[in-house]
Amino acid sequence: MKRTAIILALSLLLFYAGANAQVKFFSNFECGRLGNAELADSSNIFRPNLEYLITSAKDPDNPVDTLLEPSSRWFYFLMTGVKGRTITLKFIDTDPWAPMYSYDNKEWLRYDPEKEMVAKFTAKKKYERDSVWVAYYVPYTNTHLDEMMDEWQYRDGVRIYSIGKSYQGRDMNMLMITNHNIPDKGKKRIYIHARVHPSETPCSWCLEGLIEELLSSTPFARSLRDNAVFYILPFNNPDGVALGHSRCDAIGVNMEINYDRPDSLTRPEVKNIKNFINTTTYGGNYLDLFINFHSQIAPHMTYWVHTEESTSPLYFKKEQTFTSLTIDDNPLFLPNMLSFSAMAPRYIEGYFWNNAAENTLAITHETPYSYYNRNEKGERVTLENLKWMGKKTLWAISDYLGIATAGRVVIAEPNKASKCVKMDDLDHVYLGEKYYIAEKDGATVSFKHKRLQAGDYDVYRWKTGDKLKVNAPGENCWEKIYTHTQSSEGTFSLTLELKEGDKASSLLLVKLDGNNQETE
Repeated sequence: MKRTAIILALSLLLFYAGANAQVKFFSNFECGRLGNAELADSSNIFRPNLEYLITSAKDPDNPVDTLLEPSSRWFYFLMTGVKGRTITLKFIDTDPWAPMYSYDNKEWLRYDPEKEMVAKFTAKKKYERDSVWVAYYVPYTNTHLDEMMDEWQYRDGVRIYSIGKSYQGRDMNMLMITNHNIPDKGKKRIYIHARVHPSETPCSWCLEGLIEELLSSTPFARSLRDNAVFYILPFNNPDGVALGHSRCDAIGVNMEINYDRPDSLTRPEVKNIKNFINTTTYGGNYLDLFINFHSQIAPHMTYWVHTEESTSPLYFKKEQTFTSLTIDDNPLFLPNMLSFSAMAPRYIEGYFWNNAAENTLAITHETPYSYYNRNEKGERVTLENLKWMGKKTLWAISDYLGIATAGRVVIAEPNKASKCVKMDDLDHVYLGEKYYIAEKDGATVSFKHKRLQAGDYDVYRWKTGDKLKVNAPGENCWEKIYTHTQSSEGTFSLTLELKEGDKASSLLLVKLDGNNQETE
């Protein structure tokens, strides 16, 4: 009886001590970031309901662009002593519309926007465990990238090499993905990079989805590796990521706007990227496409499209074609979500424009942190839909460049036309070098593709429309016309009958049993 009383007393003492443990904050880990956690009312630090004013550590002062205010967006910290307590976190100098938390630093959850985001940039929650990690969005660390690189290096078509060292000596590792048994001559060439701004972790999850699709064993992916070379630099600012900075490198420079600086003010990471571009494109062997992966606080997907006035009609037409392909049949990216700006030499897109002009389409791709299409009640940003967006972007790349010969096949132009006018203007959006307009009812266009693999295909036609900042409904998109069964490998042919004024340009054939699934 006496022993039972002692055990009960000790249990009560331990419970009381745990319930009254002091809340502590830590950020001394990879990518961790916290300025200060100030208790709003420090009269009793052991009470069950506490409110903290959270400030996120600012980036270092920028020694190159001295008038640029340091950012303090990113935060990633650990709280202990919170089990059973209701903790309010009021974020002071950052803008988290939808922050994340985790009990194990692996599985991340979003604070409930209806019940736990009690005010603007303010989260209030009763925690079930003693320790909880809190972050602006799900972290994507150097360690995670290293683990993925270790896995990807054994996949078909992958070679990994460093294009140089960062300021602090970290390797800037590039994935080169292609079928190395097929000569590179004649292949389309695509360069993608991400994470110049360390806080923009959604873009890394999106890029991971693109890479996983590209390295899969589907006929579509194998065809891409046969017909294209992908150069992918997952981190172009590994120091900033490791240090948990928001928008800068190790010493405070925003490298996104460092491409027109004199050599003495150009960061080593930017020099490495320039050297890679110059070496890879030596002798006018231009890259076909460059995509700059970013994330933005605005709650929608976007591309930053460079205006026709700052580039050229042809360049703007190419941008509108590629962005339309990404937006097509995409519930996460509505047509009115594009952003527009003038081409500027301080950005890498401006560097491409000055050195390759219309030969290389260079564009910035932005994913959000919170939700899509400016719809607060709509779909939230998750790792799953970010990775799907990566796949969707890869499909757009393939369609735009006409890369795939299996799984997802684009026939860029009709091979024959009757009672049609051939057009090659820059006022419309289309994939090939020309499109056709029917002069009268009964006009026809014919398409042919040799050696189409056996299987069932959904067949789409491209609905050519005007080159506008926002596509009109039903224009500049794929329209399904029927499902085709190819009984054996061989020639596919199709003739379409048109009405007067109809436009015809490209066909898309999507294999129903092989585009997104592994097949033999």
